[in-house]
Amino acid sequence: MVRPDETSDFFQEKKRAFSCTRNLSVVFPNEDLHELDVFFLVDGTTPICIECKTGEFRQDLDKYQKLRKRLGIDRSQFILCSNSLTDEQAAGLSGMYDLSFVSLSGLPLHLAKLF
Repeated sequence: MVRPDETSDFFQEKKRAFSCTRNLSVVFPNEDLHELDVFFLVDGTTPICIECKTGEFRQDLDKYQKLRKRLGIDRSQFILCSNSLTDEQAAGLSGMYDLSFVSLSGLPLHLAKLF
């Protein structure tokens, strides 16, 4: 769904230094394990986590809110990207939850607001 090379192109065009990984496993001190779909570190300091969703994902929203807080990532930088959301639905969910929701077509615009 989200192709890291397309997002990488965005950061290259903005002349931002970045690192990227897919399927990053994060293990917390209590041994909780989470896998992040796409993770960028921009300019060596700014984390961007993109979780790619298809189908129904609302049952997992509490899990993502807790994960975002545990990672210490700003809500604008923890992005749930879904090809099943319209831009209006994404805006509504972003207003209701402490996460950023975007449609697939809305991802470049969201990143442009950050950088």
